[in-house]
Amino acid sequence: MKKTLAALAVLGAFAGSAMAADVTLYGAIDQGLSYTYSDVKGFDGSKVVDGDNKLEMTSGIDTASKFGLMGVEDLGNGYKVGFKLENGVDTDSGELGNDGRLFGREAALTVYGPFGELAFGRMGGIASSAGTYDLLSYVESFDGGDNAVWGFTASDRYDNMITYATPRVAGLQGIVQYSFKMDNVNEDKTHVEGESTADRYLSAGLTGEYGPAQFALGYELTKYSTTSRDVDYERDDQNLVFVGGNYDFGVAKLFAEVQYFSGARGVFGSDAFTIGGDDTVLEKVDSEKGYKGYGLHLGTVAPVGANGELCVGLYYVDATLEDGFIGDSVKKDGDAQYYGLAARYGYQLSERTKLYVGGGYAEASFDKYLETQKSDYEEKTANVYVGLAHTF
Repeated sequence: MKKTLAALAVLGAFAGSAMAADVTLYGAIDQGLSYTYSDVKGFDGSKVVDGDNKLEMTSGIDTASKFGLMGVEDLGNGYKVGFKLENGVDTDSGELGNDGRLFGREAALTVYGPFGELAFGRMGGIASSAGTYDLLSYVESFDGGDNAVWGFTASDRYDNMITYATPRVAGLQGIVQYSFKMDNVNEDKTHVEGESTADRYLSAGLTGEYGPAQFALGYELTKYSTTSRDVDYERDDQNLVFVGGNYDFGVAKLFAEVQYFSGARGVFGSDAFTIGGDDTVLEKVDSEKGYKGYGLHLGTVAPVGANGELCVGLYYVDATLEDGFIGDSVKKDGDAQYYGLAARYGYQLSERTKLYVGGGYAEASFDKYLETQKSDYEEKTANVYVGLAHTF
């Protein structure tokens, strides 16, 4: 994985400054074939999507396709300064990921010392399943779902972030994060960083490591921009709480997680369930309170032979859209559910190359909320895939 400084000299741009630091060039390419079957039934009882079949080349199913640079300089007396610049790329097309950002996965400068570590830049939230400070690896077998199966409410990578992580003491480590403005690329340029006009993010988490047992708990608050308010109301902020852990029995590692959320503008990772979104089942519905609900996860990761590993995950989410505006000042609650099952087998061909195969099935539904509607809205998705991942 690690390359010498001579390898970086090929890049040219870092040749001068790299002499003062230990610098690593790293990355991964994951290329696979994915087959997805979709079936969608609308509120009128008709098939919106009737057995749609899609076979496609897909990047990053098992391992995110990326390349990056990271380095650290020892300042002495227990202090260090490090950086991490990580790019996401769709290797099936060569396009930049993360809305075209050059280093969209992570771009951070970090100070390390006896006090812990303090990072500045773009990075993932504690419930994002992304980056240096992700905590879902403690509580989820897939660390953020498997391809077409997850359904949980989560955070993302955010701009303008400060993260502080304490030293690990007696097995415990704390993390706090704050983003002054979550998205400089897509958010309105008139939204001022650090002020109420910008979407902002705050989180706090705690992890524990005790031999075969690990746990994590966390809280995330998303402060929505005040400019997104309706004429009659201001959206509730989103709250997310999660707790869980894993235990390694040797023959298998078991995972469990519970999450609670409120104020969510969408659920299940499906555009169709986004409040007021264009061309969605809730296009003409709005809500001050958003979705409230909970999610449950059970999973396992087990070795298979000398070089194989099997990962399995079960997901269930129950959500309620609170006080949905239907028109003429009518407010109604709407109930939604999600079920998902996924499994993946990976075989290490070498230390850096893995062959994998897997699949999953998920159902998402929204109960009918008007007398004129003939049935519940339902989405059914089945997915199988095979691929090869190589790290360097």
